[in-house]
Amino acid sequence: MKKNLLTFSILLTCAFFVACDPPQQTELSEEYYSGGVNGTAFNRTSLAYEQPAPAVKDLAAFKRGEKMFENNYVTGEGTPFSGLGPVYIRSSCIACHPVYGRSKRVETFNSEEYGNGYLVMIHTPDGKICESFTGMLQTRAVPPYLPPVDESGIHITWHNFTDQYGNVYPDGTPYSLIYPTVEIDRSAILLPVPDDYQVSIEGTIGIFGTGLLDAITDEDLFAERDAQVARGYYVGEIGGMIKEADGSEHPGRYTYGCTRGTLQNGPGSNAIWNITNVTRPDRNYLYTTKAWVEKMGELGLDTVGFIGGFNQTEMTMAEFDDFMIWHRGLAVPAARDLDDDDVKAGKEIFYSIGCTACHKPTWTTGTDQYIPGFSNQKIWPYTDLLKHDLGMKEPGLRKMCRTTPLWGRGLSYICAGHTDMLHDLRARNYEEAILWHFGDAEQSREKFRNLSKEDRHNLVRFLESI
Repeated sequence: MKKNLLTFSILLTCAFFVACDPPQQTELSEEYYSGGVNGTAFNRTSLAYEQPAPAVKDLAAFKRGEKMFENNYVTGEGTPFSGLGPVYIRSSCIACHPVYGRSKRVETFNSEEYGNGYLVMIHTPDGKICESFTGMLQTRAVPPYLPPVDESGIHITWHNFTDQYGNVYPDGTPYSLIYPTVEIDRSAILLPVPDDYQVSIEGTIGIFGTGLLDAITDEDLFAERDAQVARGYYVGEIGGMIKEADGSEHPGRYTYGCTRGTLQNGPGSNAIWNITNVTRPDRNYLYTTKAWVEKMGELGLDTVGFIGGFNQTEMTMAEFDDFMIWHRGLAVPAARDLDDDDVKAGKEIFYSIGCTACHKPTWTTGTDQYIPGFSNQKIWPYTDLLKHDLGMKEPGLRKMCRTTPLWGRGLSYICAGHTDMLHDLRARNYEEAILWHFGDAEQSREKFRNLSKEDRHNLVRFLESI
């Protein structure tokens, strides 16, 4: 019996290292190094999204930052991970990014459900956030405070969508498409809201590789935009110029709407503050609105310091720096099975039907001041970092969305337990994601529809491999 257990342990250990080590061959194609030599981890297990990049030197700081991502924040003062609230969105980062991936599609909104990373926006028909509410709707509060919206009044409805072909490929194979709409009961809304208010949802985005995207120069981003303008088709829109704390300005490249220009002021550095409302020296104020503070005052609750800042902070800059080392330093999983015949055939199709017009395969990073090893790396994210209009039914707030990086997505089911995609997670797999490409990408969509069943399969195999 002991001999059998020993044999099993040896086999299990070997299997782990086969999954985690680079393939043993004399020369490995550069495409396997999705994040460049210094930003790629060879791990295809359920831990693939959690690995530090080879360029990360301070692994102790990386692990400390990782704890800040994984732990739940709590109320009170003086204990680890304290400072939650008084009004907030979630109590941890990982709640919305299951196993460091992106959020999953749900049918019922419950902010306490692990993996439900949907963010809710209340906005006007022309896309402006209603002034009583924060850009990401807060549905939780520390008693006796009340949230702006009682989330039990949020209703997500999933609808079937039928395209002009009756959801049937030319070869007779059927397909299915769905999309969400969202409503909030007026009785669930605590604050003033216009009569024509609308509600949208967005799922959270994966985290790995964001440090490498940050190392792409602004000049190269503008050059890509200019090249698309010059060619005259599939022309993306660059994000607006974002002013940073140091006075510099950078084009937006993060979030679906390209509303953040650098990672230091990006979705992660803001989320560790505004999702939990845990303040720090450079965010020494609550993520809230005047309307909410006034309402709490009307209820007789203490609101001293809620507008204008506090005298104390709940997260130190040293802790924030550790968090950013972790955030920047997450490696991109290496590509897999690129030498498989079906994958190679799928790659040819991906290039031939025009997918690379927006899903730009490669970039070369510039000089990175935060992780020097990320400098001058040839990376394979498959994105142009520009916004495009996909002409989707009921797109919500984001009519134009940034081209999603495709690297590492093939491990989503292994790591996060789902394959949901697109900004509101309406696509349940790669095939549906492609079939939602109308608008700017409709020509490529039609070429995909007219492929043989085998060629469609091979294209998906390629996407699963990168």
